[in-house]
Amino acid sequence: MPKDRHGRTRLSKSVLEMKFMQRSKQRILAEEEADQGRAVHENEITEEMKNAQNKFIIVPSYVPCQDLIIGRVSYGGMNPEIEKLMAGKEVEPIPDESNMEKDITNWEMLKLSSVAQSMANKFSTKKSRNKAMKRLKNEK
Repeated sequence: MPKDRHGRTRLSKSVLEMKFMQRSKQRILAEEEADQGRAVHENEITEEMKNAQNKFIIVPSYVPCQDLIIGRVSYGGMNPEIEKLMAGKEVEPIPDESNMEKDITNWEMLKLSSVAQSMANKFSTKKSRNKAMKRLKNEK
């Protein structure tokens, strides 16, 4: 049987034309096209290009790249209120959420969470649920 470039045996065209072999046929054709493309450009692509890591950062917005102003802007006296605001102060950058202080702790947030309460109810007995409901009524 004929072998392909990788040393595997190739299937005949008539077998590949059968209905149940369509996926294999598409995969083999894609591999052949990729091999042909590599052969055409093999002398142009260096080993450094093949082994290179991603050196670029992809940002979905061009706002930080061009130092654009975020918010409402007015020019030529079209909206005097906004122009007064623009003249009075510079636009502040958006604060990072990681540096912000928390008003509520994670534990308190968990207590207030309805999901946590419903999961606790699912695994508790009827007696313990009644006790918890009485305790919640007394706290309020």
